[in-house]
Amino acid sequence: MMARSRNIKPGFFSNEHLAELDFATRLLFIGMWTEADREGRLEDRPRRLKMALFPADNVDIELMLNGLQNFGFIRRYVANGCRAIQIVNWSKHQNPHVKEAQSTIPAEVFEPVQDWYEESTGQAPCEYGSFPADSLSLDSLSSDSLIPASPIEDQNLLPVAGAQAASNVKVLKPKAARQKTDVQIANANTWDAYTIAYLDRYGVEPVRNAKVNAQIAQLVQRLGADEAPQVAMFYVTVNDSFFIRASHELGLLVARAEGIRTQWLTGRQVNAVTARQMENTQANINAAQEAGRNIREGGSRNAFL
Repeated sequence: MMARSRNIKPGFFSNEHLAELDFATRLLFIGMWTEADREGRLEDRPRRLKMALFPADNVDIELMLNGLQNFGFIRRYVANGCRAIQIVNWSKHQNPHVKEAQSTIPAEVFEPVQDWYEESTGQAPCEYGSFPADSLSLDSLSSDSLIPASPIEDQNLLPVAGAQAASNVKVLKPKAARQKTDVQIANANTWDAYTIAYLDRYGVEPVRNAKVNAQIAQLVQRLGADEAPQVAMFYVTVNDSFFIRASHELGLLVARAEGIRTQWLTGRQVNAVTARQMENTQANINAAQEAGRNIREGGSRNAFL
């Protein structure tokens, strides 16, 4: 994903349907515009969106994307084996730069849906012309323009049959959504950070199983919820031949967590070459200190030679 400049209009903040969603989901929606290509499409990869838009926040991107889809702001689909997201009515509200690259994400064929901005964006042509997608119209501040049309207009309703309901039918109540604990969120953030870095380096996702889940939990317990994701991402960038031969296997990160954290904090990657350089430097310092002691104690004058 590559962030791009996009437009945001006054009607966004007064849209009563968006107001049904929580603050973080509305912010996600704006952030998705900057990640979408010129056709308003982006890959449906919640973990990548999390790290691109909410790297320091404990949020459930999957739940937020489902909310945006349920309210008709986006469509999640699969085409040619690619999981993708289409932002609804994109072309009406954004004018991508003419030099912006063409979309490489396959499109989904779907029926036109009602414009969630409606007249609030000033897109409807006026008597003397039309507004470009980034223009601001006084009509955009009209509260009436944000009320969606009724889906049922002038239709004759069919009479309801008076049949008695079956007595053996059990109505299941929907289960309340389970809230994730702080530990679960921290573990998920750490795994997401490791996965994104791994994908960037190797082009495939790392294996995840019960053993890996336990390792992630151990890493978070040792480094803390704030530092564990950052260290996990840094670890995959370390160009140590030992780590590279093991394809930056997660177990090595857990085994050397504190040492890798130190490298992350200091901004210095220590591999076999740099370790030998440091060892040689220290050996030279020790030799110089020993020679200095010999001179001070009346020893050989050519102790440095």
